[in-house]
Amino acid sequence: MLLVVEINKLQLDLNQCTDLVRVGEQHERGHLIPARAIAKTKTLLSLGADENWAFDKAFQQLNPDCKVVGVDYQLSLSSIVSSALSSGAKSLQSALFGRLKQSKSHVKELLNRVLLYTFYSSGNRLLRRRVSDHTNEVDISLETLIAVYGTIEDNATMLNISMSCDEYHMVEDIIKLESMLSVVTIELSPIPDCMSKVTQFIERMSEHFEVVHISGGEIDEVSHSPLELTFMNKRLST
Repeated sequence: MLLVVEINKLQLDLNQCTDLVRVGEQHERGHLIPARAIAKTKTLLSLGADENWAFDKAFQQLNPDCKVVGVDYQLSLSSIVSSALSSGAKSLQSALFGRLKQSKSHVKELLNRVLLYTFYSSGNRLLRRRVSDHTNEVDISLETLIAVYGTIEDNATMLNISMSCDEYHMVEDIIKLESMLSVVTIELSPIPDCMSKVTQFIERMSEHFEVVHISGGEIDEVSHSPLELTFMNKRLST
């Protein structure tokens, strides 16, 4: 497992950004993002909407003029409604059998589904597609995603990505489209055992983006915190 001390070494090379703002809860899919990048962003593209939507909501609260496009192959407004109805039925059934703890858990999930539906049906968009290296009825390339759903002007689109180690290939697509991007936030999970892959990924991204935040690696018996990375477009650093 990637050690905390190794992450601290990476932090020594960070750009000393003085206007970082915490968006979302720490280690709960939240990120530190430069305030200038938040103000510049007109479209937030969030890959993995179901896992990221709390962050998306927090970001839009700071920039109400920014539209959010959630991208998730397994999620749609109809599936959210279906999931909410299922949670409601399970909650009622558990309550009838006296399983109050389970009933409260299902109520919490029901509320989460309702809030999720409300967020994406009130001016934002939920796109049921899978980000890939090509585009068809199911898949969509990052280039097409940004061209169709992003804001076509310099540094006005933000990417929020939940990424696994086998998706490092996305870095080349991100770099190719960097002129349109304000900031890229990445949540890497699970944290890999090998440090070299992470270092190479950060070095490649830093050719076009300032690395302004790295954190994570807190490990306990219950969970492993993901590695949080924030990259700001170098055009916004001056």
